[in-house]
Amino acid sequence: MLRYALRRLLWAIPTLFGVSLVVFFVTTLIPDPAEDLQLDYTAAILASDPSAFDAIEERRRSRFLDLPRFFNPNPQDVRSRAAACMTHLVAADGEAAAAAHQLARLGGAALPYVLPKLDNLPPTARGRVAVALAPVAERIGIAGDVAPERLRDPDQASLFWQQFWDDRSLDFTAPAVRRAVHRLVMRGTELRERDLLEVDTYALGELVAAMRTATDRGALARLADAASHATGRAVEIPEDADSTFAGRALADWDEWWYVHRSDYVPIDGAERIAATVSETRYGKWILRAASGKLGISSRDGEPIYGKLRMRAPLTLALTALAMLVSYALAIPLGVLSAWRRGDPIDVVLAVVLFAMYSMPTFWAAELFVRAFSPSLSEYGRLVAPVGALTIGAIAALSRYQRAAMLDVVRQDYIRTARAKGVSVTRLVLVHALRNALMPTVTLAGLQLPALLGGAFIVEEVFGLPGLGYETLRAVEAHDTAWLTAMILVAGVITMAGIVASDVAYGVLDPRVRETMMRRDTGSVV
Repeated sequence: MLRYALRRLLWAIPTLFGVSLVVFFVTTLIPDPAEDLQLDYTAAILASDPSAFDAIEERRRSRFLDLPRFFNPNPQDVRSRAAACMTHLVAADGEAAAAAHQLARLGGAALPYVLPKLDNLPPTARGRVAVALAPVAERIGIAGDVAPERLRDPDQASLFWQQFWDDRSLDFTAPAVRRAVHRLVMRGTELRERDLLEVDTYALGELVAAMRTATDRGALARLADAASHATGRAVEIPEDADSTFAGRALADWDEWWYVHRSDYVPIDGAERIAATVSETRYGKWILRAASGKLGISSRDGEPIYGKLRMRAPLTLALTALAMLVSYALAIPLGVLSAWRRGDPIDVVLAVVLFAMYSMPTFWAAELFVRAFSPSLSEYGRLVAPVGALTIGAIAALSRYQRAAMLDVVRQDYIRTARAKGVSVTRLVLVHALRNALMPTVTLAGLQLPALLGGAFIVEEVFGLPGLGYETLRAVEAHDTAWLTAMILVAGVITMAGIVASDVAYGVLDPRVRETMMRRDTGSVV
């Protein structure tokens, strides 16, 4: 039986992969305002309002709209982005202004791929590239050592950057940056902070990694300050910030790095091969889901994973209790109705259950609220929502159980048992019910998502802070990140219910177990 259960779990893996594809296609159908935002790479737009240009690009990047859907034959990294910027600047074409703007944003991470190539460029092109790096010099604090006009003069800017690279090239290496970050974590001094500021965005990977593991609030604040200075993002973590604020800021940095990592690090070797799939919309989406990093809610800026951990226990408990109560009541009612077929009790049960089945969940929940809300205790606040949620499920399951029981009691082995004088209790519980349970048990996989959807409605009516309450707020705020996560969670829960019902079917039916055992041992019937 254990092998059978493990086999069902293994088969769930490709099924979940298929579910993820369906969920991805569904989420791509959700209208996204950023889809219609077109980046205008003109010097006029950049000169008039660079911040608006950055905001449009950030909205598209955060939704991975700059990536292909399933396959990326040419994944972009800091090396290729820097090379593209240089190409446009050398050609002085219509995208040169945007290239200069992007090169300044890449900052120190692009310098190892730009400065060594300056000597190979014609003097005019070399000057254009060197002048485009002036904002980087200002950001890392070395512009104060020279006259500002020198950084804007093509010839002098070229000489400046060549001298800078001759003096500082060893600072732009992974071991040097790793040591600088470690020293800043251990103790913050002005000199150590300056060491990191001078490598600018080249240190972002180490800074974000250190923020994830930092336990000292002072070190965390220093790391966030250095990252904020390099990127221009106002996401700082004060030393006196509480854990909630710090957690939200860390999640914000983690999400930003997940989106922009390829802007600041090279992709080589096996990672580049994997990037043909991972650097796509689907790849980013599925990796985020598999790692539990489901992004940031656009409604309140909270990490979605944290909100799921806080909201899910209530909804799952409500759904599980509703499932347990509905089966605990529906099975006896179905058996009784089938065994007393045609009797007044069967007719009464049919009428009552039909009325319960016809009652919408939201109406049942409203009736419970109006009838019991003034007198509800803490215990009653749980019983009432479960009762409202189980009314329809009890009605449906009991009728399925009745039909299955009627089919079983007509079998020859039941008549034989009766003829042998087997007691009614043993006949029902031992001979009939076990076989009659199997069709009803298989419905559990379908009943679970139905109860989960009903729980969303019940939570709203009773004001319970579960997944349903949060989902309805997300619908109102067009929070696609939360809705995407909920679709995936619902798919996983449904898959788990189906696997559990299949395993339960194998427990109840010895023929299933024997068939699976024969497959395991390779025997032939």
